[in-house]
Amino acid sequence: MGHIIHVELTSAAPQATADFYARAFGWRTTASPFIPDYLTAETGDGSGIDAAIMSSDYQSQHTIMWIEVEDIDAALAAVTEAGGAAAGEVHDLPGVGRVGYASDPAGVVIGLKQPA
Repeated sequence: MGHIIHVELTSAAPQATADFYARAFGWRTTASPFIPDYLTAETGDGSGIDAAIMSSDYQSQHTIMWIEVEDIDAALAAVTEAGGAAAGEVHDLPGVGRVGYASDPAGVVIGLKQPA
């Protein structure tokens, strides 16, 4: 079973969006050392899901949920078998794991992460 582990928010102005969430909700953001215009966001202490804010140049959907999977290739096969599709290539993110996007039958983009 895949758990929701992360949420991405897309924006034409990622830093301005990060500033909004910092002022409104106290989120603390850090620029990614790997991806330009991508900020990870700590959304608070305790239980909950952290987030990221990224340029809408990467994905146009405003919010993307991320699901942790044991095997990303098997998960993509299951998505396809269930009527969805792969949405780009899988790639390795140093220290994080293998990541990629898929879409459900309605075209909603989903992030998949196989931990390192």
